[in-house]
Amino acid sequence: MAFRSLSSFLPTADELLRLDLPRLGEILLVHLKSYEGQGQVYQNGLLNRGYLLAMLENRNVGLGPLPKEPEYGTKQPQVTRAVMEAWNWLEREGMLIQDPQRPADWFSISRKGEELLGRYARFERLEKFGLDRVKHDLLNGGFRCVGGPLEQQEEAWEWVRMKEGQAVLPAGKRAGTSGLPFIADERLGELRALTSTEFDFRKLIRLCEELNSAYNDSCYFATALLTRGLLDHVPPLFGKSTFAEVANNYGAGGKSFKETMLYLENAARKVGDGHLHMPIRKSETLPTAQQVCFASQIDVLLSEIVRMMK
Repeated sequence: MAFRSLSSFLPTADELLRLDLPRLGEILLVHLKSYEGQGQVYQNGLLNRGYLLAMLENRNVGLGPLPKEPEYGTKQPQVTRAVMEAWNWLEREGMLIQDPQRPADWFSISRKGEELLGRYARFERLEKFGLDRVKHDLLNGGFRCVGGPLEQQEEAWEWVRMKEGQAVLPAGKRAGTSGLPFIADERLGELRALTSTEFDFRKLIRLCEELNSAYNDSCYFATALLTRGLLDHVPPLFGKSTFAEVANNYGAGGKSFKETMLYLENAARKVGDGHLHMPIRKSETLPTAQQVCFASQIDVLLSEIVRMMK
């Protein structure tokens, strides 16, 4: 792997400082791995935290020539602090582990860290295809661009959701903060305008409103459970008893609708069930915005409800 500077991922300090720790940690791990073979931060299969700090501070500790100016100019101290916070996050998540045979500053990349590096590489491969091509491929079986087992296709859907979230965020906002509503305001307006003598839409609307509140406040457990609750709530609108019946047997929405509903049934429900039923364990990782954001698939579901009920 060729060396990749932090600024090759994040050209400006403001871009770097806006990132949450999981995203910055992921980029930092790729950056650290790229030091392999350079004789600086990465030596003999191990990473040195002190050497990384020296490189960030543009401080000579015998690791070779340094650039004339810090990578991020006058904002380098803020960047350095953020990067070291990301290092600590990688440690807490078990992606960097201290080597017991060496002094305290020497670390290796764990199997979990290698999995994250592999995920990043696969996401970079999807970037080359582009969002529209990858999404079209997934909706048609995922055989051309994505390929691989179901887990790899679910990972590709995660990438799609992340890219779609980025596409609609206002400048300076991040998915899961206050920038991206899980349910579009336009779709909520359409739901509020529905009338029926057979169904009361108030609970459906409230579920959508609470999904927006939970997701935008970074309440990702609540987001996963509310998504599961919404799927359990809507089957009677389609003349079905369960969402599995909607996904498998509702034909009026066409092939793409069916495949999207199957994805909700197989992925969104599993995410919700996993968080709902998992007892306490010795080690935990918390859900991220990307893990629980099934916004585009839910919008397909809601749009079909609006179409049917008009």
